[in-house]
Amino acid sequence: FSPILSYMIAAVFMKAVSFVTTAPFALLLAARFVSILFGLGTVWLVLDMGKRLFDRRKAWIAAAFVGLLPGSLFVFTYVNCDALAVFSTAVIVYAWVRYLDEGWIYKNCVILALGVAACALSYYNAYGFILCSIFFFGITLVYGGEKERKVYGFCEKGTSCLCDRSAVGCMVFIRNAILYDGDFIGMNASTICAEKYAKKNYKPSNRRTPQMAGYSLLDMLNYGFPQEDGFSWVELVSGSFVGRFGNMDVFMPKWLINNYLDFIKAGFLLIFLHPVKTFAIRVKKQLECKGDFQLVHAGCDDHSEYIECILFLCIGLSAQGRYSLPMIVPLTYFMVMGYGNLFDVQIKKEGIRRKVYAAICVALIVLAIFVFFAVIWPEYKDVPFSIRAFIYGK
Repeated sequence: FSPILSYMIAAVFMKAVSFVTTAPFALLLAARFVSILFGLGTVWLVLDMGKRLFDRRKAWIAAAFVGLLPGSLFVFTYVNCDALAVFSTAVIVYAWVRYLDEGWIYKNCVILALGVAACALSYYNAYGFILCSIFFFGITLVYGGEKERKVYGFCEKGTSCLCDRSAVGCMVFIRNAILYDGDFIGMNASTICAEKYAKKNYKPSNRRTPQMAGYSLLDMLNYGFPQEDGFSWVELVSGSFVGRFGNMDVFMPKWLINNYLDFIKAGFLLIFLHPVKTFAIRVKKQLECKGDFQLVHAGCDDHSEYIECILFLCIGLSAQGRYSLPMIVPLTYFMVMGYGNLFDVQIKKEGIRRKVYAAICVALIVLAIFVFFAVIWPEYKDVPFSIRAFIYGK
């Protein structure tokens, strides 16, 4: 019922490996390799767009944070659709950034269209980026200069993007609409099917949800669900966004989670050191493209969180930070900008400033290594890593 593009690609990788071995362990690693590639692609895109938006050292901080956040590392190493969701949002933002340098040339329109198509075939919680892309694309064509404002240019570029993403991104929804009496998202059909065929404990009517327990929205946010877990919803989502592994039962140390969250919050708050510079939209009665770009970033961040809350309340999704990961690219952009606002102003000597940025990158690397050996490795140390184990599945 839901988009499964990531799993379809994984099936191709599994088929290729099956010519060598059909050991279940080998096929599983082949499927996981798709997420690894999406992770590498995301980091490359963030690094390239970072060099276009910042200087080289701040670009490396952005790439290091996106790639080495424990929550990202986990999502980029197992079979899921979240890795595609994060990658597709990075593609979309990459198209926006290229527009700042080159305008809506045909290549950038195609990149945006492919990003939107991939996003549509990933997860619903990333769809805020599609809405923001429509807004950003339209407003930049209207206010982006005489050439961009031409009606012919608007129709030509808009049609090319629409056709590209319709052909690729809408096929699942068209199929659902045909098969399930217009239910193009497939949620209602999925619920009916689950109620009819699922085992007793998995039927939607028997599933425990905050609403069934009589929780209000504030109760869920403050106390969590179920309460016996001891985590509020906000605490669980923010903590698992940073990193919570296994079946949400492998924890990072509390101090480490707090350090990551403090690092994120501090960088985000520092953008308000220069709020006019950061959020300015009109300069001398003309639209400031970069300000508009930042405004759309903020919109995506909000849409991701709103859509996750709606999904959680409507269909009882578990509170997992991975559903919030699509917002990591715009969040990182603001965070790096915030630290730039601080260090670029307070540290006058360029050599010292470079060392500070390098130290941040090193710290992110060291923390990621620490999480691997102190948290992840003890839980998974019995998993075989040898080539022999890969071939024979032992």
